[in-house]
Order: sequence, then structure tokens, then C-alpha cells
Amino acid sequence: MNTNKALILLSSLLLVSACGSDSSDPEKETVLPTAKLSLAISDSPMSGVSHLGMVLNELVMTDAAGVIHRHDLQDMAFNLLDYQGMDSHMVVSGIDLPEGNYHDAYITIHQGDGNQGCYIEDGQGRHGLHVTDGHLPVHDFELIAGQHLSLTMEIDLYRGLSYHQGQYELNHQGMWSVDNRYMGHLIGEVDPQWVADCETTYSSLTPTGGQFTHLAYLYPSTVTGIGQMADMGATPPSGLTAPSAVSPMMQDIDGNWHFAMGYLPSGEYRMGYTCLGHLDDPILDDISSGPFVMFKDSGSITIETGSQGGQQTVHECGNGNGGHHGGGRHGG
Repeated sequence: MNTNKALILLSSLLLVSACGSDSSDPEKETVLPTAKLSLAISDSPMSGVSHLGMVLNELVMTDAAGVIHRHDLQDMAFNLLDYQGMDSHMVVSGIDLPEGNYHDAYITIHQGDGNQGCYIEDGQGRHGLHVTDGHLPVHDFELIAGQHLSLTMEIDLYRGLSYHQGQYELNHQGMWSVDNRYMGHLIGEVDPQWVADCETTYSSLTPTGGQFTHLAYLYPSTVTGIGQMADMGATPPSGLTAPSAVSPMMQDIDGNWHFAMGYLPSGEYRMGYTCLGHLDDPILDDISSGPFVMFKDSGSITIETGSQGGQQTVHECGNGNGGHHGGGRHGG
């Protein structure tokens, strides 16, 4: 897949009508001006998982007066893996709500048992998928009268998905939501010499089947070097910082290595690379007590929104797709 075309797909639009909110006597209430809300979901995939079936029940929000608003999603079912990088699945589009601040917002899901509800398909068959607390969290937001707020929830499967005793668990640490006006997308071009050198250096750690897992790790700007980059463990070691996002690296038909991260809040970041993603358990600390190693520091990155949000930033790891043996430069 060409990096300039990678993951830039059309969003699927599904219109969902609002049903009644919980409220007291409507004749005594002040009717507030309304605004529109849209909410989409995107994901960053992980190796070994071929299908992630999501089944959504309802969107729940609480306004500043404590009134709970519920919107039936009618058991909306879709494959989350169809919406990667900069693509997203529209959950609600342009629904009307009273203006004001909203909190405790979330999407309830149908917990899976392998037969019904959310599920995962991998090389070993179909498995039930449980989500922490039975819902996907949405950050607090404000609706301004006459305006249209568009949010996107990003689900980072490498950070959030784990497997225990025949069942997959999706926890909240790998999820965030962002106002589409204040986010950007990241396209990474990866030096092939980095890939070759990492696999050669750690040939003794070759996984079963011989396929290394090449991952890009994104960190906040407080990380200034590779020595501060933690793995995906639930609690990073002292002096190290957990990644904000993790994405798999892929090859296109020309053999070029690339990756994509979508819906990142604007700001400053730093990037790390390793071929040892197969050794990074999302729960355990593998960098201080296991064989996991971060191989390269790819330098700093600035994610900008552009005029309407969603601007693409291209980052070269080493010499990018034109990489060759020898010292490369850090993209930025």
C-alpha cells in the first residue's frame, strides 16, 4: 500500500435519530438553543487479529444540570478493523442536543461470549470480547448553540487489547477521543536499513514463524531520548514514560516500510522504533524485566491541525523510504 494513499478512505455515514432524554416535567423546563453532535470511531490495528466485531448499544451523556441523554444505536455492528488510521466509522451524525457542557459520556457495548456481542477473530478462531466497564469512554465536551461539534474516538489495539484464558479484553488505556478541529494525522516513512539492522541485531529473539513485529511508538514531548521510552506495560518503570500511541509498520507492494497514526491531538511528540513488538505485553513491564528493547529514537514530531483539522504530517524515520546503510537524519 503506497504511503501517500495509505489509510485515506471514505468514512461510512450512518444517521442515528435522537430518542428522548431523561428529564422532569417538560412544561417547567427552559428550552435551550440546540447544537449538533457527530461521533466517529477509528482504530490502530494489531498483528494476529483479522476481525474485531463491535456491537454498540447506546450513546449516553450527562449535561450540566444532571439530565442524562440517551441515544439508541440499535445494536450497531461493524468490523473495527475496517476503519484504520485516518478512516473512521460514523456512530452518530448531526444529532441535535441542547447547548451546554456534557460529562460522563460513553458508548455502551454488548459484551461478547464468542457467539453473541463483541468478538475477535484470530488465527485460532472466534473469541468473545469484553470491554472494561461495558462501555467506550468519550471525553467531556461543550456544545455551542448553532454549531456542529465532530468528535472521533481512537482505539489503539496494541495498547488496549489483551488475551486471557480464551477471551480478549479491551481496556480504556488504549482509547482517547478528540475534537476533529484540533487533531492531525501522522504518516511515517521508515528507513529499510533500520528494519534490517534490528532484525539482524536481535536474530536470537526471532519469533515463531520468523516474522518480527515492527512497531512505531509515539511519546509526549517530555521524552527527550530513547532512554526515557517505556514499553506498553500498565505501569511504566521509574524515569520512563509510557507511549501515547503505538502503530504497526507495514510494507507496500514496492517493499517500502510505513505506518500511520490517526486522530492525534495537536502538539509535540517523539517517536521510537523497534522490531521486537512481539515481546511487548500490553500489561507487563518488558523493558526493565524482559527481553524487549527500543531500537531507535526517531526524533521529535510536531502534529498540526491545519485550518480545518486533520492535517497530515509526514515523518521520516532515518532516511525514510530512501534509507540506506549509514547515518540517517531524523524527520520532523
